[in-house]
Amino acid sequence: MTSTSGSGRDFGELRRVVVKVGSGIIAPAGRLDPPVIERIAQDVTTLRDKGLEVVLVVSGAVAAGYLGMGSDRLPVSVVERQAAAAVGQYQLMTMFASVFEERATVVAQLLMMQDDIEDRRRFLSARHTLQELLSRGILPIVNENDPLADDEAKIGDNDHLAALVTSLITADLLVILSTVAGVLRFRDELEANEGAEVISTIEVGSEIDDHITDDQSETGVGGMKAKVRAARLASDWGVPTVIASGKEPGLLSRVVSGEDVGSLFVPADKRLTERKRWIAIRTRSIGSISVDDGAKRALVERGASLLPAGIVEVQGEFGIGERVDLLDGSGQAFAVGLVSYPASEIQRMKGRQSEEFLEVLGYKYVEEIVHREDLVLLDSKNNSEERFADDDDD
Repeated sequence: MTSTSGSGRDFGELRRVVVKVGSGIIAPAGRLDPPVIERIAQDVTTLRDKGLEVVLVVSGAVAAGYLGMGSDRLPVSVVERQAAAAVGQYQLMTMFASVFEERATVVAQLLMMQDDIEDRRRFLSARHTLQELLSRGILPIVNENDPLADDEAKIGDNDHLAALVTSLITADLLVILSTVAGVLRFRDELEANEGAEVISTIEVGSEIDDHITDDQSETGVGGMKAKVRAARLASDWGVPTVIASGKEPGLLSRVVSGEDVGSLFVPADKRLTERKRWIAIRTRSIGSISVDDGAKRALVERGASLLPAGIVEVQGEFGIGERVDLLDGSGQAFAVGLVSYPASEIQRMKGRQSEEFLEVLGYKYVEEIVHREDLVLLDSKNNSEERFADDDDD
């Protein structure tokens, strides 16, 4: 554990840090760069020597594998990328295992897919595995399971995965290493302009879209926009995030020491509870429930649960415990939550009083269609599932 009290950026007591390193850093020319991986290993080791628990989220399996497939070009099709990742994942982990073994550190590999986040049981299993590894002083290295993940099962990009891992292990800080020094002031300065001004501090809700692009490396699927999106996610859950240069030796140590390097995304004042973070980070809502104005006010202003009387319409087919969007009168999503009844029964109960459960359904499980403990409000400023309002149930 380390403290940044009295430094330029006060992160408080740091215990767990997630570090994301993309293929733009470790495979800038479409091939793994051993000296860079060596340097990253040294920087991570320095953090561990400070008493910090570190989880490393890495990309680069495709870059490591396509040459081994006998190809002289980067793969284009989904199947080619999956095959390259299957070949390259072993090579990538072998290289990381080797450089960390030189530093007396045992590494572990975790390959994740979207279902590992969506399914509560698998989510908790991944969480417990990571916690056990960290408790034993082992360095977890996480990557998406690219060889098996099709479009339906993919998390998307490893910046997003890093934000999910931050929630998974309740980390205190997320550091996303980039090919540039941070979020730059002007869009046209992204071209390795040494004099480009870095936006040092970005508050929750700040409008910075004019300063970011979708540019990505040859082997990557992210880019600065993906990094900003991931940083916003983590900061909305109450975790500070720093986007900084992955080309600078010793930078990780400077970040955790509180130096003003890179772009800091200031965290929300309050953290969501662990259960609500899991609800928030799930990527899919199975259906939606439209509510009237009174129900919306009760949910937003009083932190109430959703009762059947406030429901106007039910869209989609979903079962008990599945996530749905809650829509207002304009059709805009303002919350997400887990339902206590299946869609067919909510349809029969919509607009009715809770006392009518027995009469209409023949049984009564609970009064709430969505309990307040299973509901997360969306940030109305951005009106996006990627941003979540503060919660009073910490």
